[in-house]
Amino acid sequence: MKGEFDLDNNHLQQARRKILRVSIGQVTPGYVTARDIYSNNNQLILTKDVKLEPHMIAKLMFYGIKSIEVYRLEETPKSKKSYYEKIRESEEFINFHSIYKEVLDNIVIHFNQTISQKENLDQDALVKELKKIFGHTQGHYHLLELLYALNEYDNMTLVHSINVSVICNLFGQWLHMSEQDIDVLTLCGLMHDVGKISMPKEILNKPGKLTEDEFSIIKGHTVQGYHILSTQKIDSRIRLAALEHHERFDGSGYPLAKKGDKIHPFSMITAIADVFDAMTSNRVYRGAICPFSVLEMFEHEGKIQYDLRVSMPLMERIAEIYINHTVRLNTDVQGEVILLNQHALSQPVIRVGEEFIDLSKHNNLRIKAVV
Repeated sequence: MKGEFDLDNNHLQQARRKILRVSIGQVTPGYVTARDIYSNNNQLILTKDVKLEPHMIAKLMFYGIKSIEVYRLEETPKSKKSYYEKIRESEEFINFHSIYKEVLDNIVIHFNQTISQKENLDQDALVKELKKIFGHTQGHYHLLELLYALNEYDNMTLVHSINVSVICNLFGQWLHMSEQDIDVLTLCGLMHDVGKISMPKEILNKPGKLTEDEFSIIKGHTVQGYHILSTQKIDSRIRLAALEHHERFDGSGYPLAKKGDKIHPFSMITAIADVFDAMTSNRVYRGAICPFSVLEMFEHEGKIQYDLRVSMPLMERIAEIYINHTVRLNTDVQGEVILLNQHALSQPVIRVGEEFIDLSKHNNLRIKAVV
């Protein structure tokens, strides 16, 4: 019996013409896996001969896969402009992009001065700089969409850190934290990957799968980041976020395999923001991963890796952004998101014409794109 993701013989014959190793940022729906794909912990994620769909690409990014071997299917005609392509053409996004670039340049200058002059980081100045990003949008929800539409600065550690800091700031507001705690959480996001500055560039930027030794070296960025920040007069939670942002609630993370409440809440929020940005970045070549695919990953794979007391309220706020938005299903039917299912955020109720469809009751249906 053919499985859910089996290909017909014609597709396989076309796909096997050439095997390519492709960076995860360049993987697009329509590629076919040429090898079984395993996580860094040797967990099977996808088998070979699977035709990739957006939610599968999101799953690969969720597990931090950097590149895969694929067969390439025949090119499909380019579809009309996506929702996020339209956002990128808006005047608001153009203004946001300009402010974002200014903030990026100023933070680079600040970091370079701190390193060259061996001074303490000016936390107040950094937070003030980051808050400029919040002052030119219609609201917090829309800011996340603008950040989601940003697609020029792929593979830059600092840009990723700025994105994570903005997401952490939003999460802090959504969790009704004090302004002081939100500022600290914002800096947790900005500084979480600071240990990567001591990592070998040839390993950090390696397009292919890391060897076991190389992965052990990369995992060291958490401890290195903690040591670097220990020389700074900063809130201890910022140091902990650098150390713990790869820890997981079930104890499967690193470097200390901490479990449950042993992981600081600020570190857990930073971890969620880190993965969320990683899954919605690197979009120059493949277009944006559907946010509902991201939600699906957190609902399934994420339910044991992240503290549900933190992750689910945050995912609910993200899902609320798309109420009344038009979406396309995997059947190419389009409808409007009407109501969220609290037990299945990635499967809301949508309206198609005069019909209401509860996606949580249809396992064969999923949202493919926001249009």
